[in-house]
Amino acid sequence: MIQNPLPLFVSLLIVFSFNLPGQEVGESGFEPEEWSAIQQRWRHSQPVIMISTDSGTQYSGQPIHAAIDTLYLFPATGLPVGPDWYSKVLRIPFSDIDKILLQKGGNRVTRAHKSVSLQVPKTDKYFTPPFQAVRKASVYSDSLVQEQRLEDAFPHSKVLRQAFPDKHVRISFGLGFGGDRATGDAESALRLSQLPDSYGSYGNSVTVDLLDLSWRFRDRLIVGGQLLARCFSSSLYGNNFGEYGGTSYQYDIYFFEHRLYAEYAFFHLDRYFTRKYELLTGVGFLMGKPEWSIYYNYDDFSDPDYFIYDEVKQAHEGYLKGFQLRSAFHYYFFPGFSLWTGLEVNLYKPWVIEAVEWPTSDPDASISLQEHTLNFSGVRFKFGIGIYL
Repeated sequence: MIQNPLPLFVSLLIVFSFNLPGQEVGESGFEPEEWSAIQQRWRHSQPVIMISTDSGTQYSGQPIHAAIDTLYLFPATGLPVGPDWYSKVLRIPFSDIDKILLQKGGNRVTRAHKSVSLQVPKTDKYFTPPFQAVRKASVYSDSLVQEQRLEDAFPHSKVLRQAFPDKHVRISFGLGFGGDRATGDAESALRLSQLPDSYGSYGNSVTVDLLDLSWRFRDRLIVGGQLLARCFSSSLYGNNFGEYGGTSYQYDIYFFEHRLYAEYAFFHLDRYFTRKYELLTGVGFLMGKPEWSIYYNYDDFSDPDYFIYDEVKQAHEGYLKGFQLRSAFHYYFFPGFSLWTGLEVNLYKPWVIEAVEWPTSDPDASISLQEHTLNFSGVRFKFGIGIYL
């Protein structure tokens, strides 16, 4: 078996020289523009073979099936399905074949980009490496079938399944952007409290979407879940330290979100890749885990012989259930890979933080933070990539 350096486009010239049709548009069950896209994809995915016989005759086309003594060859670019294609199939005895130039078919992106030159032995041709290579590369490698519809041919053809992959599992990765209502609620509560004004904060408004796994049913319905849908944190701090001491604090918010969701695809994408985009809308069930803590301390240096200092940290965590409205637009560069952008509305019941009170340097006075709520609802814009397996 010798590797021939013929590139893909050279060997495909063999295919483009065929002049016999495959299944007609009206017989396919697809719209004309859809069938044209399907046939175009098959032209770039089908196996191609050129045969030279001992007498010098040459044949070219699609290897349909390799029986023990006969090679079935379809001298056309069309899909070998429907009522008429089989009558055009050529039957070439293996005993007459001298040389074979073979290019395997399969996925348009990942298929081999070189042809292979096979020298067929003069004797004992059956079950030799050239015979096995042609058999495995044939459209119907196991048995010769005459299916009327394309969808019925998939169980019998590995090449067809590779050319038109039926992918169900989706893995998504992305970034999310949106407003932060919880930090605004905290700032409002601090302004109304006896604590010093907040003069600084830090946190993340951009979140990374990870571990988003979903399953597609019947082309249009998608159900999935995300273990780490949103991880949000925010911190606010302030103090009023002077010559004789003062108070300081750090107010922290953490929020982790998981979700289950269902989506419905409008203008959906199917295994035939007759369009390159789809619009998804859906709803989700949200499971949020908020965490809150505040660190407070005070110092008193008014008496040079006596130093007063104290610190307190209080924390609280809980669980929230929420509801989501979601939509996304996917554009597919090729089957199995998309760039997407989306919008989601997350709705949660406000989370209540109970009032807290701390001591000060004056034993008869205290300082407090009143009861308040933190709202984790919001609208988020997202974009990322989707990979179908």
